[in-house]
Amino acid sequence: MKQKFYLPLLALSLTTIISCNKNNDTIDDPKNNQSVVIDNNASQLNARLDHQNAGLLPLSNLLASGKRAANGSTVTATQNPDFSLALVAQVAPPDYEGNKLRATHVAVSGNYAYVSYNTEGDRYLGGVDVIDISDINNPRLIVNAKLPNIDISSLAVDGNSLLLAGAADEGVLAKMTSPAVLIVLPLQNGLPTDAYRYTGLPSYVTTDVTFNNESQYTVSGNAGAISKINKSSGAIEKSVTIPDLLSVRTYQNQVYVLSGTQGIKVVSNNLDPVKTINVGQNPSSAKRTIDFYSSYLLASEGAQGLGIYNINTGALDKRISIPVSPDDSNMDPEDIVTNAVSTNDKRVFVANGGAGIAAYQFDTQNNFNYIGSASFNAIDNSSSNFVISRDNYVFVATGKGGLKILKLIDLKPTTPSCNGTYPAFTGSTQGDLNVNNEASYSDTKTFASNVNINRNFNWCGTLNINGNSVNINSGVFNMYGSIALKQNINVNSTMNLVGSGVIGGTFTVNGSGILSVTGSLSQGTVGSKSTSFINGRMVIDGEVVVYGNLTINGSGKVEFANSKSKLIVYGSLTNWGSVTNGTITQVK
Repeated sequence: MKQKFYLPLLALSLTTIISCNKNNDTIDDPKNNQSVVIDNNASQLNARLDHQNAGLLPLSNLLASGKRAANGSTVTATQNPDFSLALVAQVAPPDYEGNKLRATHVAVSGNYAYVSYNTEGDRYLGGVDVIDISDINNPRLIVNAKLPNIDISSLAVDGNSLLLAGAADEGVLAKMTSPAVLIVLPLQNGLPTDAYRYTGLPSYVTTDVTFNNESQYTVSGNAGAISKINKSSGAIEKSVTIPDLLSVRTYQNQVYVLSGTQGIKVVSNNLDPVKTINVGQNPSSAKRTIDFYSSYLLASEGAQGLGIYNINTGALDKRISIPVSPDDSNMDPEDIVTNAVSTNDKRVFVANGGAGIAAYQFDTQNNFNYIGSASFNAIDNSSSNFVISRDNYVFVATGKGGLKILKLIDLKPTTPSCNGTYPAFTGSTQGDLNVNNEASYSDTKTFASNVNINRNFNWCGTLNINGNSVNINSGVFNMYGSIALKQNINVNSTMNLVGSGVIGGTFTVNGSGILSVTGSLSQGTVGSKSTSFINGRMVIDGEVVVYGNLTINGSGKVEFANSKSKLIVYGSLTNWGSVTNGTITQVK
């Protein structure tokens, strides 16, 4: 077992420099392994990154159907979300000497995402992947750093230092008296080097690390402590014993520490006690995190779901149970646990183990709205153990399933500017919508069935269509705002999209048809490689992403309005037509 030696609690102030030089006499290394094994072979690394299952990630809105309600909360399900998610890439975990590692945590800084790994079983073995995320449609794995005999539980980026929280095997690091350790790995231009400093900590494993402008803070689990560490020397300046520590964060000039058995301890930057927030208990071996939005603290609480607390009073505001897709209803209940939570402005993402991820959003009145949930069980049956969202990315660490990289698609990028003042739609949304007379509306609606447009039609706002098809047969369809189609669209005349759109199925632009996109359009669900066709004209002023296959037949034309416009294809591309003012990008 990894917990094979333990000494009494000590505020260990230990700092040593270690490098990959095997003859460095500052190391006590009976296993004679390098400290950091750097791999920057681009072709080998990117063999672990694939786009095979790229596509829109359907978010099942279960609260709306009442299949799984929030436990005593006031959360509501929105029928008109203002964002969608797409899986753009998966990163398989690395192997080392026959050992498959598992993803544990992700940190984001600038154009790089850093992914930490450890190993199940008795072997101590960790690593870090560095992923270039400057192009959201085509992230690239550029460096892997392995740390033999050291597990990594969590990581953070503090300026030019990569902070690694974990555990070291016995005898690997000089003067260590317990396995828990903080590794400080210098970065050069954002990439890891092969020398590091380490600080020994009490207990079996360091579970988390964070920092502020003055200090770094670590928590070590079981009979461990929260420690304040000097950034320059690595010395422990102060340590406070708290059992079963799982997570640590800084917020509004205070430090928040999550204990599996004693709730959340709020302390000053000097670790002086401030107050306790009573939260649901968690096993000391579990992965749990906390995050913040405005005056709320959000805590992952295992089988109890997500707890939302008032930071000022410590009172429970609401507790959200875990939404489970009908496709996952036969899952072992022990696999359905809330492991992590991440806020990205008003948006909230939750990692729910075998139940995948769930997305929520605070509105302008701080009401908490449910967007939907999705699991990765159809792809690789992996468990969502950690989630973090920054900018327009969502990263999900799925243990042996590695890393899932999601793109956040804004469905309301700007307030739509319509070409007139239109009334609200007052008709039925349950049957087919047949536009046989010219019409214009300004509204937010979800139509349950098909839409057939036979005359000029203007829609300003948000339009969701859950039917099998949208057919633009004649006239001009002007869509200002956002449109979301569950299935297919056939353009036989003219459609002008000014805003953003997602198409779960395929699009077909027939011989006399014109599809003009000013903004963004994304097509194709996860794992589906259905084919869209351009037999007429597609005009792009912005970005069109095809996650499926694309065929441009002989009469088909793609016209880019300017040099910044893009057409990106993840599946196969067959082009017998013409492309003007730009080129099509194929992601491989």
